[in-house]
Amino acid sequence: MLRLLPGDHLLLSSSKRVKALILEEMAIDNHDKDVEKQFLEEAHLLHKEALAMAMRAFGEMNVQTAKHYGNLGRLYQSMRLFELAEEMHLKAITIKEQLLGPEDYEVALSVGHLASLYNYDMMKFDNAEQLYLRSISIGKKLFGDGYSGLEYDYRGLLRVYTIQANMEKCFKYQNVLAYWKLLRDEAQETQTSPFTELTEPLRVTDTLQQFMSMS
Repeated sequence: MLRLLPGDHLLLSSSKRVKALILEEMAIDNHDKDVEKQFLEEAHLLHKEALAMAMRAFGEMNVQTAKHYGNLGRLYQSMRLFELAEEMHLKAITIKEQLLGPEDYEVALSVGHLASLYNYDMMKFDNAEQLYLRSISIGKKLFGDGYSGLEYDYRGLLRVYTIQANMEKCFKYQNVLAYWKLLRDEAQETQTSPFTELTEPLRVTDTLQQFMSMS
């Protein structure tokens, strides 16, 4: 794409974002601290460039811009720059809430990411609890009790309550998680694979004949 497009073309924004996410995963999985730092710094540069492109094209108040803020927030969390991570997640939430409303799927995603930061890194457990509960509420309202994304929030809540030694709520959400798993298993058993109805592929000549007969 760099050979075909100007270096600041908007189409490069998505490619830079994806590469940055891959580099971040590689950094997390790497045990060499120098290599980890190199990957994270490169990812940081790519995320900043992608954000700048989105800002030029769409401005601050745009969902794409908010997503880039969220990506930076998760990267800063990996870089252990927790205050910056919090700032980015809060920006993403604010923009998405104003554009999409407080109960949109995109808002729930950003709320869940901030909850994770508070839970696993900043030890703000009361804040994390409220955010997890909000994310769960949105997810259940939009997709039902068996929504796959709920597992992440339930496990986050269980960690909060375990650390707080709140056995009553631990027991409650262990049961909630068990019920969620039951719903997921039942849904998977009743789902029909889209591949079960596939037949042998048509030959090219037969495909062409069918196409020509439609004209």
